[in-house]
Amino acid sequence: MKIKQLLATFSVGAALTASGADEMTRIIGYNVLIGFNRAERIEETASWLREKKPDVVLFQEIARQTDESFARQAKLWNHSYAAVCKPWQDYSIAMTSRRPFEMVEMRIDGLHHGYILARIDGVYYMSIHLSPFRYDTRIRETEIYAKRLKPLLEAGEKVIMMGDFNNPSPYDAAQANSNAAALEARRNDNRPHIENLRNGFFDFQCMNNLLDAGLEDVCFFWMKKHNYQPALGVRIDMAMLSRNLEENVVEAYVDTTRREFFQTLSDHYPVILTLKNLHESKNKEE
Repeated sequence: MKIKQLLATFSVGAALTASGADEMTRIIGYNVLIGFNRAERIEETASWLREKKPDVVLFQEIARQTDESFARQAKLWNHSYAAVCKPWQDYSIAMTSRRPFEMVEMRIDGLHHGYILARIDGVYYMSIHLSPFRYDTRIRETEIYAKRLKPLLEAGEKVIMMGDFNNPSPYDAAQANSNAAALEARRNDNRPHIENLRNGFFDFQCMNNLLDAGLEDVCFFWMKKHNYQPALGVRIDMAMLSRNLEENVVEAYVDTTRREFFQTLSDHYPVILTLKNLHESKNKEE
């Protein structure tokens, strides 16, 4: 098993919160379709990211980049730090940040695309992209994720996982398994390497592995509470948070507010997550 890990020492949470005001942290998860729609939509995507002012972006499908080259590109949306899981390859996991990484861990062994796990200002971020081809592969991948994250979750660390899960949430089970068009398309895909349904229906074990480990699908609850219905068909881009962050959630949703614009950028919509007071110390929280 090959895991690449880099460590650095930085002061945690320095000068992040103005006195008397809630600190707001925005994180975006985005599958950008093989390097910003094959490099044709980088300027438009960067302009939108500048508008949203995220603190961290968890990317899927970055193409032909290294840490250094992607850090240069990330300056287009005012980020100075970047990590790329598979240098110079397509379909890579990546992450950019306004603030430096304290730790970066990357793994590809046993995973379809791999993951990046980074600590920024004391918070753990994981960018992931599950297999698009097989439900049983997704189960195995989330077992690996859960095993890696469980010690952090049990220790009370703050964990944020975002990405392309290629699988609906069990909270969406009734909707997903009554979506005749989505099911029929997958049932009729007879390519031998593809099996995305179990006995003809969506399976949710891969997502349950993450829920059982101590993560929560916060987008489902935020969108339901605010009656936000993005009309996605089957929701597969998500934000999974450690349960000690649920009360910090200000917004958590799949952004389809500019549907026609987003459809020119990628075949996925971005996931927007905003948290308040993310960097408060454990002692203060207790």
